[in-house]
Parts: sequence; C-alpha cells; structure tokens
Amino acid sequence: MPAHSALPDRVRLLALVSKTVGIAPNQRYRLEQWAPHLARDHGIELTFLPFESPQLTEILYRKGHLAKKAGWVIYDFLRRAAAVRKARDYDGVIVCREASLIGPAFYERLISRSGPPIIYDFDDAIWLSPHATGAEARNGPFTWLHFFGKTDTICRIADAITPGNEYLARFARARNVNVTVVPTSIELKDYPALPEVSEKDRFVVCWTGSTSTLAHFEYARPALEKLAAERPVEVRVICSEPPSKPIAGAKTTFIRWRADSEAQDVADCHVGIMPLPDNEATRGKCGLKALQYMATGRPVVVSPVGMNRDLVEDGVNGFQASTTKELVDALSRLADDAALRRRLGEAARRTVEDRFSAERAAAAFAGAVRQALEP
Repeated sequence: MPAHSALPDRVRLLALVSKTVGIAPNQRYRLEQWAPHLARDHGIELTFLPFESPQLTEILYRKGHLAKKAGWVIYDFLRRAAAVRKARDYDGVIVCREASLIGPAFYERLISRSGPPIIYDFDDAIWLSPHATGAEARNGPFTWLHFFGKTDTICRIADAITPGNEYLARFARARNVNVTVVPTSIELKDYPALPEVSEKDRFVVCWTGSTSTLAHFEYARPALEKLAAERPVEVRVICSEPPSKPIAGAKTTFIRWRADSEAQDVADCHVGIMPLPDNEATRGKCGLKALQYMATGRPVVVSPVGMNRDLVEDGVNGFQASTTKELVDALSRLADDAALRRRLGEAARRTVEDRFSAERAAAAFAGAVRQALEP
C-alpha cells in the first residue's frame, strides 16, 4: 500500500477478476454490483482488471479449438504480470476467486510480497476439483493446469477474506482469522417486485442458471414430469444452452440468458426452483438463483442444501423440498393457491430487502476493506 500516516478518505482498489465486466455472475452479483455503493457511500473506488482477453472469453467454453485456447491461456497468463506492477499504485488488491485461470498462487504471492494488502473474495467451494465432486470438467485437457489448492494458499496470505456464506467462511477461518461473511446480493433497483406471469391456463415454473449448473436442473426433472402428468405445466429454462431434452408432458420454453432482460425473464413465472444435490460443492453455493426469484416477488422451492437452509424459511417465504414427492407437493400447493403464492412472494421480497440488498452487502464489504487497510 502507498505510504500513509492514516487511512485516506478515498481508497483505490485494484480488482483482479476473471472476465470483462458484465459477463460472470460471481463478479456481477458481488464486486460489480457493490462498486457504485462503495464509491458513493464508503469512499472506495474499484478498478477492474480481467484475466481473460476478449479472444479467450469468446472461445473458452466452445467445444474444440484446443490449440487456440491453449495459446490464448498462455498469452493471458503472461499478460497477468502487469497486475503485479499495477498493484503498487493502489491502496489494496481484491482477488476475486483467483488472479490467474491457471497455475498456483504465483501472482497472488508476488502481490503480497510487493506491499499492497489483499482482500480475497470468493462465493463457491473453489478449492474442490471437478473430480472430487464427480462434476465433469468443462475444459478437460486444461483441468490439470488449474491448481485448486491455491485457494488454501491465498487464504493464508490474504489480509482479509470475504466469503459468500458461512460454509465457505469455515474453510477460510481455518487458515486466517480476518474473515467477514459478505453474502451475494441483489441490486433492488434492477430487480423490482413484478407481477407474476399472466398465463392462466398452465402453471409456470422457472429455472435459471449457467451452463455448468444445467446438471442441477435435472434433479427436478422427475418432479416436473410427475407434476405435468397431473396438470398443464410450462417449464421455463433461462440459460446459455437449453436442457438436453424437454420435460415430458410439459411445455418446455428455453430463454437464452440476457443481462438486460434477466429480471423480467426470471419474474415471468408463478414459482422459481433451485434443485441441488447435497455435496461439498453445492454446500458452498450462495443461493443466487433463489435470490433472483425472491427479489421479483416470486415464491421459491429449493433443495435444503447449504445456504438455502438459511435463505428460505419453509412455508414463510418459500418451501424446502428434499425429495421428488416434497417438490411435487410444494409445487402443487402453489399451483392451486394464488393467495399463498402472493403471501410467500411478498415475504421473499422482504427477505431480500432486509438481508441481501447490494447496499447492505457493500457496507459489510467496505468494513472488511477498511479493517484490512488500517495502518
């Protein structure tokens, strides 16, 4: 950190992120969302420095192109050295998940030795490899270049850690005492409470997520197909890719994800679902899908895994469902009772307003930053 006799009124932080602003959910619903509040209310200015070049982002998750991917990954890894030089001009550095897509905590160590304090922010159990959880690596040949053990190292050298939930915080506290839980949040002005879909002839269920979490959608398939056998159902899937096959007996609508219509797309339903298996990786999830539905005033039905247990109070602002039968029963109750949907949806919105707004999360993050930067 530049020499100061006291903490300055205006703090400048360099945020090392994976992608260009506006693309990655973990960045958008955390640092990017907090940035305006940090600058306006807390005197903290963020400058974002992505690891991925536009060329790498364009091809990274496409099938094939291995040689081109490898070339751009190496190029971007070498280009990341500029972050070490830039860091010296800032009061502190935020590492969002990792400074580099590949390799050990090489750049994090260099930055730590050069002086500026490091604030480490993460919102998933990123210390687990895909093989440890049974998940399929999306870039198989490149998986071995990703050092999952670096999370342990970065936790140890960081001056402050801001994990997204208590499960992640337990991992961090075993390595560092300076841990502040800062939940993933919702910018309320971007997610107003909206009327539910006007569709009267069928019950509309929404699932939203990234391509990497489409596998979680499949955990709801048996319940959705059973529900569809009993009543007219439409299942809306908001993602970058459609599911492998439609829900049997239901109208399956694929909506390609777009940032500018995301809130309206999520709200155009009667209920939102967040099915999850119960494993180490999913216990680290921060409930973003549920928060999105809840912010728009939709009731949710979630698997009681990890943070979902704390986020959704059964029968108050949504339902928890561990089994296919419980999911069918919860959805059936909501399908049959518009007043129940309205009551739970209003409570869901209040939950986001009271505990998970971007303004509140930014204040918690600012507190952790100020403490880390105190001379």
